[in-house]
Amino acid sequence: MASNRGPVEFFYEDNDKIGMKIGAGGIVPTLLPFMEKNGGTWVASAMTDADIEMAGRFPGNKIPIPLEEPMLNVQLIRLDKEKYNEFYNTFNNSFLWFIHHYLLNLTYTPEIDECIHQAWQSYQYVNQKFAEKIVKEVNSSNEETLVMLHDIHLQTCPSYIRKKFDDIFLSQFIHIPWPQPDYFSILPHYMEKSIVEGLLSNNHIGFHIERYVKNFLMTCQNYADDVNFKNNIVHYDGREIFVRNYPISVDVKKLTEFAKSEEVLKQEQYVKKIKGNNFLIYRTERMDPSKNIIRGFKAYDLFFQNHPEFKGKVIFFITGVASRENVKEYRDYKMNVNSIINEINGKYSKDGWKPIVSHFKAEYSLVTAAFKNYDCLLINSINDGMNIVPKEGSIVNENNGVLIISETTGAYDELKENAININALDITETADAIYKAVTMKHDQRKKRLNGLKNVICHYDVYKWMGEQFNDIQKLF
Repeated sequence: MASNRGPVEFFYEDNDKIGMKIGAGGIVPTLLPFMEKNGGTWVASAMTDADIEMAGRFPGNKIPIPLEEPMLNVQLIRLDKEKYNEFYNTFNNSFLWFIHHYLLNLTYTPEIDECIHQAWQSYQYVNQKFAEKIVKEVNSSNEETLVMLHDIHLQTCPSYIRKKFDDIFLSQFIHIPWPQPDYFSILPHYMEKSIVEGLLSNNHIGFHIERYVKNFLMTCQNYADDVNFKNNIVHYDGREIFVRNYPISVDVKKLTEFAKSEEVLKQEQYVKKIKGNNFLIYRTERMDPSKNIIRGFKAYDLFFQNHPEFKGKVIFFITGVASRENVKEYRDYKMNVNSIINEINGKYSKDGWKPIVSHFKAEYSLVTAAFKNYDCLLINSINDGMNIVPKEGSIVNENNGVLIISETTGAYDELKENAININALDITETADAIYKAVTMKHDQRKKRLNGLKNVICHYDVYKWMGEQFNDIQKLF
């Protein structure tokens, strides 16, 4: 397994000892149980000084996890700090991420200058370092090896591995949207070519939904020998590459058990105090422009303008965390989110009631407590690979909560039949959706939530992983 962020992170405790916690990457909770069950090595970047020190204590920087009774090994790669910063912040976060999510304002951005071209060299450097570690791991094993790479950080890594092993099986999952070819071609041609040919060095590629599969196949047409759109197969360099969609999901059993835990029950007291006798709208996000938080609040403001009778009767609760604060667009977005929260609260607050309550840096126990108690969950992403929040929330909600979801959220395709569906950019439609949710009859709310639960339980995280391995087993 390989991903930029590993399954664990190390940190210095107050007594200068090194502590360990589960890694922050979004894919970790999904993939870690699989690795613990099946064993193997997870290759990742060393993110902190504590990571580097801990890795240095073990031969080859390979850390057994857990230390006492190991279930897997974590192979941390020590990377040049300046090059890693260019790879991660300049190229991935400030450039490539914005292309994949259609977030560029093409009148002004991007400016593909020497800084971007230099950052591309650092992107290649990191990908090559990952490949070197993976090749070394394969060579040290007596068994046939399956290599699974994750996300856009490692898109040229398969090229380097393929040069060393013609017959190795490589699989890669892209966890964010794949844009249409015209938009992806914002990349300089030599970068686009290297990324596409890197991905086509895999045997098997996964995306969350069918639309991303088709966008990728269209992108491949300029580079492949042939693209079979009917069977989602790309013919390239004498090989067949199978491209499939697998909509990532949640661990239903683990979620429902955690929702009953003491820590969640304790947080529920806080959520219920916020809610009082009000209708509770909830959202939980990273401060990411793709999440479309500001338009959601503008719609909430318009809802009160159109239906002033609900002032003092509805509360919007938002939790979340800051994200990528070393990227200017993210810092600006965070500032603008806080600004509109203050504006709406200043406009409508009265007699101890505030229309918006925000709690950033929220722990997951608080998020789960809010999931259980919301009356409406708002997801209006501009573009999202999947976004499992509507799945998490629907599974544990005990209040017949209504889901509002945008058509450009990855989870939309699965959940649309039991949700109120909106155009992410349409503030008027979103305001009308809020009104529909607030006034919806109890039996209709219950029917919709039960429908959501059934869909999610039918295709949980084990089905997501199982389908991939069934396909890999057929191809291996």
